[in-house]
Amino acid sequence: MRKRIEPEDFKGVYADEVKPEDLLIIGEKPETAKGKMSLEAGVYDALWQISLECGLGLVVDIRRVKIPPEEMIRCDKEDINPYEIPREGYIYIAEPRSEYHLKKEVNVIGYLTEEKVCRIINQDRESYLGS
Repeated sequence: MRKRIEPEDFKGVYADEVKPEDLLIIGEKPETAKGKMSLEAGVYDALWQISLECGLGLVVDIRRVKIPPEEMIRCDKEDINPYEIPREGYIYIAEPRSEYHLKKEVNVIGYLTEEKVCRIINQDRESYLGS
C-alpha cells in the first residue's frame, strides 16, 4: 500500500494540474513545465516521489537517462546502481508537444499514466519501482 503524502510534505514543485500523458523530461527546463522533482536522491527516488505526489503512475525508458561513461565504470566497480545515486538537476513534468522530441537539449524519458504503477523499461525488460 502506498504511503499518503500530504501537500506540505511534497518534495516536488508543481505549478499546474499534472495529468496522465504529461511528459517526464531530463535536461533543459521546457517552456510548458508544470512541475519538477530534484534528482538529489537519485533518479529512481525522484520517479517514485513524482508518482506518489501526483497520484499517477509512469512509464520510463531508463536507457534515455544519460549516465556518463566514467560514472558507469565507477558504479560497476563499486557495485552501485547508477540510478540510485544523487545527481544534480531535475526531472520536469511538461505538457506533451511533438517539438520536445526534436530538441537536442531536451531528453524525454517517459510519461505519466492513470495506472498507478511505476514501470521502468530497459530494452525488452520491464520492471517496477516498489515501496
